[in-house]
Amino acid sequence: MTNPGIAKRIAASADHAIERTCPRCSAPILTAWAGRTAALHVTADPNPIDLAAEIQARVEGRLTWRLLVSALGVRRIVWRDPLTVPHHAHPVLRDHRCPPHPVQEALL
Repeated sequence: MTNPGIAKRIAASADHAIERTCPRCSAPILTAWAGRTAALHVTADPNPIDLAAEIQARVEGRLTWRLLVSALGVRRIVWRDPLTVPHHAHPVLRDHRCPPHPVQEALL
C-alpha cells in the first residue's frame, strides 16, 4: 500500500515535464527538474521554437532546453547545448518569461 502523499511528492520531484499555468500571467507552461544531480527547476514555454527564435531567446538572455519524449509518452526537459546538438534533433523550448504588465498612466 502506497501513501498518496509520498507518491505525490515523488512525482513533483521527478524530471518529468508537467503542464501547468503560470501563477503570474496564467500562460501555459511546462515545469520540470532538469538534470539528475544538482538539478535546475525549469519553467519553459510549451511551444517548440525554430532556430531564429532560439537565437533571439539567447540574445535576450533566456536559456533553451530540449524536450525529450519517450516511447511511452513521458516528456523530459534537458539542457540544450546548441554547439553539439543540432536544432532539428529534438523540439527546442525556451525559458518562460511573463509579458510585461501595462504601466498605469499618472493621474492628473
